[in-house]
This record gives sequence, C-alpha cells and structure tokens, in this order.
Amino acid sequence: MRVGSYILACMFSFTALAASAQVALPYGDGAGKVGYINGNNYPGIEEPVPLGPKSFRLADDHVWVVDSTGGKLLKLNKEKGLAGEFSLLASPPVVLPADVATNVPNLEVMIEDFAPVYDAEGRLTSFWFVDLMQNKLMNYAVDGTKLGEIKNEKLVQPYRVEVGRNGHIFVGDKGAQSIVVFDAEGKLMAETNWEWSGFAVGAEDKLYRMFFESENSRSYLVLQNLAGDIEREIELDLPGHLNPELWWVDEAKEEAVITFTPDTGYAGKFVVVRVGFDGKVKASGEIVPPIAMNRFIDHQGFAEVWLGVADYNKAPEGSFSVVPTSLP
Repeated sequence: MRVGSYILACMFSFTALAASAQVALPYGDGAGKVGYINGNNYPGIEEPVPLGPKSFRLADDHVWVVDSTGGKLLKLNKEKGLAGEFSLLASPPVVLPADVATNVPNLEVMIEDFAPVYDAEGRLTSFWFVDLMQNKLMNYAVDGTKLGEIKNEKLVQPYRVEVGRNGHIFVGDKGAQSIVVFDAEGKLMAETNWEWSGFAVGAEDKLYRMFFESENSRSYLVLQNLAGDIEREIELDLPGHLNPELWWVDEAKEEAVITFTPDTGYAGKFVVVRVGFDGKVKASGEIVPPIAMNRFIDHQGFAEVWLGVADYNKAPEGSFSVVPTSLP
C-alpha cells in the first residue's frame, strides 16, 4: 500500500519551488471540488483503500486534474487556481434514496488515468480517459465535447494511457498484463507483454517499456517500434529493487525517470532515479507518493515537474494538491 504525505527526503532532495505556483482543490461535490470515497462518507465501506483523484497531467501550461469518482476534469491555472471544468458523465449523478445502504458508492465512472492529445502544430486538442467501470477509453475535446470512445475485448483492466504525437493510443492493461496500441481512429494496432512497470512513448510513437529478468535480478529498458520490433535493449545498473516503474523518457538527454521500491521493502517511500541510456544511474533520491494515486508525478517539457499531494483517508479534511518539485 502506498502511504503518503508530501515531504521528500533524499540524497538530492526534492524541493518545492515558488509557493505561489501550486494548486489545491477541496474535497466534496460541486464546482471546483473533487470527490472521494472513504469511511467518512461511506461508513462501513469494504474498499481496502480510500479513493480520490487518481491522475493529473501538465499540458498547455495548465494543471489538469481528473475527479476519478465524480467523473469530471478540472483545469487549473498554476498560480490562480480553477480555470474551468467539464463533466465526463453521460447524465447527472443519480441521488440515492436516504434508506439505501451508505456503504455502496453509486458510481457511473471510475477514471484511472488520462492523456493529452496534440495536433501537428503541437496544440492541445483533447484528452483520452481510461474508464475502469466499463473498461473503455473516452475521448473529450478541451471544451468538454465528447469526440468518441474505444471499446475492445483486449481491454480487461485498463490502468495507464499515453498518446503519441502521431495519434497512437497506448494503454497499459493490468488485467491482461499487456500494452495495447490503437490508432487515432480506435483500430487495434498491436499488443505487447507488460509487467505493470510503467511505459513511455517517444518520437515516431515508439514505445519504451521495462522488463525484469529474475535469473540475474536485472531490469531492462526496451525500445520497440509499432510493428513490435525491438530496436534497443538496455541493461539498467540499478541497486537492489522491487516493482520498478518507468514514468517518462527524455530522448534529447538520453535518460529515463524511474521509481522503485528498495529490495529491503516498502517503508512509505520510493526511490526515484534518472538513468542514462548507458544504463548508469545519473542521480538518485526518494519520494513519498500519495496513497491510491495512479499517476502522482508528471512533467511538462521534462524540466518542469509536479507532484500530487493528498491523504484520502482524512478527506474531507485537507485538500488535494499538486505542487512543483525538482528531480534529483
């Protein structure tokens, strides 16, 4: 279980940037708020972990936060806060009668992750969303207009999504243990094995993924094209580790950002490293992620990095925040 606060202690410390550059959203219903599920609003709930926003993205010089249980997307100015929001629901939520058991959330969607889509000129045009409730993808324009959706038998438990600059949609599916690739029109293009270890999309919509070789306890970074051909395989010189996760790859600097649990076990924090394409660790630190977030860290232009900050166990006390940080 990922237990979180936001203080980061490490060899190369994560440090918050200007205090004015951050966003915070209160928990609850209504405009400018994000939903949550825990024992406070659903007494007796059997959900093993509390729920709240599972993902955020940096795009078009804004912070975008998905209200995973409330079914909406919030657009935030990095210094002034809420700049807009739109619903991802087909209809307004149905209010349950007062005599209905309060330990059963009435959810129409559960948004696991989302990814920005850009046009040929680099302008943000839409987002693809992963809806775990119906195991499908939904595409919405930045003004909230629904553009389409993808339903496919290959989607068993979709978890993570990325969109390449050429429009290909990459979906990491935990249930199928695979990365499924669709073209911009939703046609199935490819499928490859996946070990729940994150992935990234590079130039020409090529896929970076990781795999672990148990025989020598080594992790490898793999680059493959849309045809599934392996173009590069890099043995990573990581210290003892468990559950590595690839977040992004900076091809210009030839480095990848990876988190993992130390081989001594999870103690409330991950190790975060920048690894070069030679497999050597360039820098290492530690990060304490929020509990139950899927995508808790994101970047814009590789240099600007932000981190999710939340404690869903305490909601509605506190708030969901996204703050700027520095990589080691």
